[in-house]
Amino acid sequence: MIGRRYWPHGSIDSASVLVQTACAMHRRGVHVEVLTPRYASSWPESIMVREVPVHRAVSAPRSEWGMGKYMRGLTAWLQQHAASFDVVYVDSMREEALVAVDTAKQMGIPTMVRCRGWGRFNDCQWWQTSRLARRCGAMTRGADIVVANSAAVERTLLMEGFEPERIERIVQGFAASPGRTAIRRHAARQALASANADLVTESDTPVVLCHATMSRDQGADLLVRTARPLLIRYPNLRIWFAGDGPSRDSMYQRLRSDGVRASIAMPGSFADAEDLFAAADLYVQCDDEGLEYFLPTAVASGLPIVAVENVSIRSLLDAESASDPVRSAQELEPDHRLVSSCGRPSDRLEWCSTATPKELRLAVSRVLEGMPAATGRAAELRRMLLRSRPLSRTTDAYLGCVERLSHKAPRDGRAPQAEAVS
Repeated sequence: MIGRRYWPHGSIDSASVLVQTACAMHRRGVHVEVLTPRYASSWPESIMVREVPVHRAVSAPRSEWGMGKYMRGLTAWLQQHAASFDVVYVDSMREEALVAVDTAKQMGIPTMVRCRGWGRFNDCQWWQTSRLARRCGAMTRGADIVVANSAAVERTLLMEGFEPERIERIVQGFAASPGRTAIRRHAARQALASANADLVTESDTPVVLCHATMSRDQGADLLVRTARPLLIRYPNLRIWFAGDGPSRDSMYQRLRSDGVRASIAMPGSFADAEDLFAAADLYVQCDDEGLEYFLPTAVASGLPIVAVENVSIRSLLDAESASDPVRSAQELEPDHRLVSSCGRPSDRLEWCSTATPKELRLAVSRVLEGMPAATGRAAELRRMLLRSRPLSRTTDAYLGCVERLSHKAPRDGRAPQAEAVS
């Protein structure tokens, strides 16, 4: 499995979902190894994460010149080691896919590539940004399987010239987690407080959580602009901004100048955010980022969710049941057609109609002032999606693809670990 980021990049949505997928396959008895860049010279080149070997053989790209060096390093590593594996899986349709598809094809090894992200963060949108990006899109047409996470992405791939028989739609599943209880919430808050003094809270203090990249053009910035009027109305409220990004310092300085420093926390990145979601009372989702791991985790944790009106969020929640997660191009239907006699899952969220501080403040206020009802809706949403779209069915779909591709892998001249699948 190849990805730009992996553990410990817990604040990156794609890294978290790749860890989740790798561990799910490992638990099913598949031998998985991960190839990812090394972001510091002090990092070891090989580690084990949850019994999965992780190779950091190539330095991470930090510039356009560095990208060429990075791609050459990936090519060299794959040429040396890929023959030991049955399948090469790439977690995005970007530079890693360009290298992996080309190299694996020369070696006769099948490849599986995932179209990553939602909305403006989707790989198909990224292809329009540069000549190299367009080349990545063209090269990934040669992958044996291309995974689409929604009907909209599947349609886009078809319009881009991908062969229908190579596209597999695998709907995002929801991982089961312990239900919300006062005891678990208290224990999570104690654990976080012992790790970071900024996360110290009383048991009756309401906590709003936002897990997003700290960037001025993304969702966290909207909550930053909403924080002061929200905290004026609810002085006992605490707002946690989890994650990192280029605007983290400037956002912190703005919150500090607004006089709300004592009521907010920016604890940075977590390799595992489970305690954050268990300790919070409300989750805020402002844009297309975080829909692959963080929003599903909030749903699975039973958190009430406030979301800015967004087609991608509705598509994620209202997608058809994962009982048949791999669908052919002839069976395309809108993602927002749901399945349930009691309404769509997205009806259980608290929506704000526009991405403005006032609308977000009003939406958060509605939840805080009606917390019992919001908690009930969140529990119902969790129950609906865990029953209709458990992560186990998504894993089954991935394993089915891997099994089909592994039969295409060359068997002659294999190393002793030839039955490994990666």
